[in-house]
Formats: sequence, structure tokens, C-alpha cells
Amino acid sequence: MGLNSVALAAENTPTFKMTGDVSLLSQYVEYGLNQSDGSPALQGSFWFNFGPQFRMGLWGSNTNFKNSDDHFNLRANADIKIDFSQESNAVIMYSYSTYYKEGARNGNILGLHLNFGTYRVTLDNLSNWEGTKKRSMRIGFGKVTTVFTDWKWDNEAGYNTPDVDSISSYFDLRTALGFQWRAIFFEGAVTGTSAAGDLDGTGEIYFILSAKTGF
Repeated sequence: MGLNSVALAAENTPTFKMTGDVSLLSQYVEYGLNQSDGSPALQGSFWFNFGPQFRMGLWGSNTNFKNSDDHFNLRANADIKIDFSQESNAVIMYSYSTYYKEGARNGNILGLHLNFGTYRVTLDNLSNWEGTKKRSMRIGFGKVTTVFTDWKWDNEAGYNTPDVDSISSYFDLRTALGFQWRAIFFEGAVTGTSAAGDLDGTGEIYFILSAKTGF
């Protein structure tokens, strides 16, 4: 067995390691749409890593929607990472999203996320956009920049195309500034959409404070 084969075998050795994180947010907003009706949210994720390329896990968050009894979202996740270089990769991801207790928003998310150093491109296909039983495609462009020595300035713009007659395609924008203090990452973010008037009050401009720690 040559040196390259030895290196490849070591790289693909399963790690069987559990990782995760816990976040507390002043409100839960996803791609510009408020998922907690302005209320605070507690979120957590747990991943079981089968190796450096493949992992499976769970993610959960409390939610709050107008005229709905869905107050918790649980997602079963799996993703495969393909490395192009030390700083660039592609991640193919799948999530099955379940809401409790009505389940009107249940669906799946299939995504392709490309990372090139501090730049990222994301493509996500949602099977049940905002409980409409209609599909929506989102393409996003983002970049993380280090400012003030060790602060992280994270910017992202997305273009959404829901297959809903009453909703036109729209943009969502997000800018966030955060820093690491010991084991906790603190962040302040502002987000909004270009179609707030068409989204029944869920796509307004929101300010979000969050704290996140991982293990």
C-alpha cells in the first residue's frame, strides 16, 4: 500500500464522534421569515459523525405561528461533505422537518452548499414552503469577513422563488456582527425581505441577539 493510499484510508476512518451546539435567540428568523412571532427561541443540534465526510443528526427549536398550534420544529438531518481543497468543499444535505403538534408545515429540505474560503453559495429546495404545500427554491450568497481584529461580520443575500400564485419571488438580506468570548459566540443581526407586504407580517425588518456554544 502506497503513501497516498495510507493517507486516504486514515482520512476516511470513521470518528464516531458526537458534536452539537445550543443557541439562545431573542427571536427565531429563518431566511428573513419570523418563525417565533417575535418570541425568544432555544435551539439545539446534535450530530453523530461517521467520518470526516458523512454525519447524521437532529436539530430542534421552539416555534410560534399565528393561527397555528405548531410550537416545536424537529429536523432529522444528514449531509455528505466533498472536499475540493483545504479551504473549499461542497455539502449535500437533506432534512426531514416535523412540526408539533399540527404538522401542517411538515416537509423536507434538499440542499447543496458550496464553501470557498470565506465565501459561500447555497441552493435549497423546500417541499412545503411556509405550510402552503408548495415548493420553493432559494439561492443564497454569503461571505464572512474578520473586522476589528477578531470580530466576524457575516453577510448573506438570498433569492426565493415560492411556487405560490399570491407571492412573487423576493430577496432576503441578513447582516450580522459577532465575537467569540471563551466558549460562547455572541452575535447581533439585522434581517428582512423585499416582500414584507406580501408575507402576512412575517418578512419585516428584525433585529436578533443570540448566544451560541458548542461541544
